[in-house]
Amino acid sequence: MPQPATIPDPPARSGDRPELDFITELCHVLASNSELKPILDWIVQKATSRLSTDEGSIRLTGPDTSSTAKTMIRKEKPGLHSGSWDSLVAVSVMGHLFTRGEALASPDLLEDDRFPALRGTQGRVRAVLAVPLRVGNRITGMLAVTNRAPGRQWTAGDIQDLDILATHSAGAIEQARLRVDAEKTKELEREKEFMDRELNHARERQRGLVPAAPLTCGSWEIHGKVVPARQVGGDYCDFFPLGEGRFGITIADVSGKGMPAALLMANVAGLMRAFCDGERAVTEAIRQVNRGVCRIASDGKFITLFYGEVDHRRGLLRYTNAGHNYPLLRRRDRSIEELKVGGLLLGLFDDATYQQGEIAFAPGDALLLYSDGITEATDSRDELYGEERLQSAWRDCASLPSRDVIGRLLEDVESFRGSAGQSDDMTALVVGPRGS
Repeated sequence: MPQPATIPDPPARSGDRPELDFITELCHVLASNSELKPILDWIVQKATSRLSTDEGSIRLTGPDTSSTAKTMIRKEKPGLHSGSWDSLVAVSVMGHLFTRGEALASPDLLEDDRFPALRGTQGRVRAVLAVPLRVGNRITGMLAVTNRAPGRQWTAGDIQDLDILATHSAGAIEQARLRVDAEKTKELEREKEFMDRELNHARERQRGLVPAAPLTCGSWEIHGKVVPARQVGGDYCDFFPLGEGRFGITIADVSGKGMPAALLMANVAGLMRAFCDGERAVTEAIRQVNRGVCRIASDGKFITLFYGEVDHRRGLLRYTNAGHNYPLLRRRDRSIEELKVGGLLLGLFDDATYQQGEIAFAPGDALLLYSDGITEATDSRDELYGEERLQSAWRDCASLPSRDVIGRLLEDVESFRGSAGQSDDMTALVVGPRGS
């Protein structure tokens, strides 16, 4: 951070030379400091030195000056303990300057008849000379010098000197504030551009976790889609061949949204590909995945997951459900069965075990895996889309080609939600009859 400029000895008060010296020094300080605080420090110290007072202070006002809206004090004499003004003193002085629009000169502020609220109070601010900082017709703050001992009679020369400092300082402070604001804006824009690049990169990587093309195996066709609520999210689905007439399907949902959820889900995708290779039993594979999740997940993070393996030659689906929304198996007659067998969510206990469900899966049947972002979508009245609507929509899709089902389901959710925004990631995976 740039250091405040060295304060030269106060110039002699003769003609216009002191004012020109101050302007020259102020321009140098402005040019050599990119931060506002060193400039304010220099002005305060210059005022206390110029008028030979104990302390000086500067206070800025305005909605964009929250970081500098407090009184800044700099001690001038050795051994003095400096600090912000008492709030009642600050409000009284600032109120006078804003109301009167002229300098305040008081030999003893605490005994001044103009400030009855201060009578009888204690404080180190006694003799006060304060002038407003002006930019055009707008008062942007105050510049003040004070003595701890009462009794100083402020002269017309004192008032003129402080007013000269304030007149030239106000415009300089405004320029510095605008410059600092512009630099902060540029910095924020640079940070935003960096974050956008990182998020876009993460989004592309997350899209890469979901197969870009459908999988066909035997009489089945598998499609999946993830719609994040943000640029990246915590939902995931996947499908992959296992050999010997089998394929694997999975869907998962990390608690939370955004980048942390996406990073955890990327690790889960790696664990699934490592352990769900068709060599291990379904339950053993998910037990190993759970152990991996327990090692990498932070406290309070958990994952719901469904994993299944379809043996299309035998017409059989083996699966385990780790706390995920029950997948909907639609039979040829449009009746629906929910796949519930499994165990605990992933990431809770590293010694958790899982049960295997086994169910017939014959031509004419179809399977829907989905995340709670679909059933928990809400409309403008906070009504849930719900499981009943989803089951009804799933039945209505029985006559559609498998490739069109996910789009139709998401359209139904969007239509229900209306003007309400998407609050959670939405994911769907469909195993349906193979198209021509």
